[in-house]
Amino acid sequence: MDSEIDAKSCPTEPGFRTIAGFNPGLNWRDLLVHPDENWHIWGWMLCLLLILIIWIVTLVNITRHIRNYYDPSIQRHKLRVLLYPPVYATLAWFSYLRYDYSTTIRFFATLFESFAVFNLYICLQAYISPFREEAGDAKVPVRTKVLGLYPIRIKSKFGMHYRVITDILVFQYPIWAIIDALASIASEAKGYYCAETYNFHGAYVYLTIINFTSLSIILAALFTYLAVFEEEWKRGNITAHGMFWCVKGPIMIIFYFGDILLSILETKDVIKGTDGTQSGDDLAWPSAAVKNGVYVIIICTVMVVVSFMMLKYFGPQDAVLKHMEDDAPRMSGWMALVDGYLSYLPEFFHKVLLCGVDSYRLARKRAKLRARRRREMYTVGNNSTHALAPVISEDKRSSAGNNPLFQPRQEQV
Repeated sequence: MDSEIDAKSCPTEPGFRTIAGFNPGLNWRDLLVHPDENWHIWGWMLCLLLILIIWIVTLVNITRHIRNYYDPSIQRHKLRVLLYPPVYATLAWFSYLRYDYSTTIRFFATLFESFAVFNLYICLQAYISPFREEAGDAKVPVRTKVLGLYPIRIKSKFGMHYRVITDILVFQYPIWAIIDALASIASEAKGYYCAETYNFHGAYVYLTIINFTSLSIILAALFTYLAVFEEEWKRGNITAHGMFWCVKGPIMIIFYFGDILLSILETKDVIKGTDGTQSGDDLAWPSAAVKNGVYVIIICTVMVVVSFMMLKYFGPQDAVLKHMEDDAPRMSGWMALVDGYLSYLPEFFHKVLLCGVDSYRLARKRAKLRARRRREMYTVGNNSTHALAPVISEDKRSSAGNNPLFQPRQEQV
């Protein structure tokens, strides 16, 4: 009990390694003889089974793409997103083995999550590209609501202004997620992470608040993006909403139910630890380790569902249809892998850099527009003054002519 209280105090002992938790201490004979004393191992084996299913389904989907690689501009992003469920679940499973290193392990899981969000958005942009070229320089206004609540009016949905603003709102999430993971590792190394409880002396509560804000921003941006181009999704038979839920759905579930809900349950002592007396390997499981095990089971379960959803929404069906209609050439399997994966990181940093450059251009463009409007207002003001000046002078002369006081005096002879 004392160790449990110490675990929930903040700051904690700096560093990562602890003597508690799953090493794993696996005794197969004891597992079969005393199954109710080895629930942590049953959970670990369940996650392993789920991960095998995820990898099999994902590899089948990737193979389908490689054999039908007719549309690289779109399929390269789908190939990258497809690795999100198996890699994320596998890294979570490793954190199940040693929960005291879970913060460090999940840094790499966060990287894949961030890359999946990035490629989802770029894939949707690639689908919109033909419609953007069709619109040309025409300004297409649209009215919609953010999250169905706040009404907005966009002057040109294909214009630079809306595109750059959406880029910023979307790219802030993967960038912040990486910063958050690094901050988590650094604060845990110093003993100020304190993920076992919502303690305002630790970094976890503040990082959770910022994560919630960042997630809300990107959800609002993507929901608005889907609504703005609803007509284009229908015209091109593009399953944009299904693709969205394949990526953002698990992120939302894992954050709201895995991070927030489980942390609240642990803080309220609903999730309790053990002292090792009921474990076949005599290892104590504090509440943080129990929470981490449940967290990993949630992740693996969600990713199994998502991997099957991706068979429909991230499959090569539209690429095959394009080949049948336009006789698009097929890229070889090796070149498809190079295009899909090896060229990814340079493209990611290039896109983020371009977002910064476009943001600078947009800021300069808006500054020039404001300066031009001020000049126009000043010019109009001066012109109106000059135009009225003769009238005022003429009015003065006419009024002076009618006033006897201003009549010239006549000389007497």
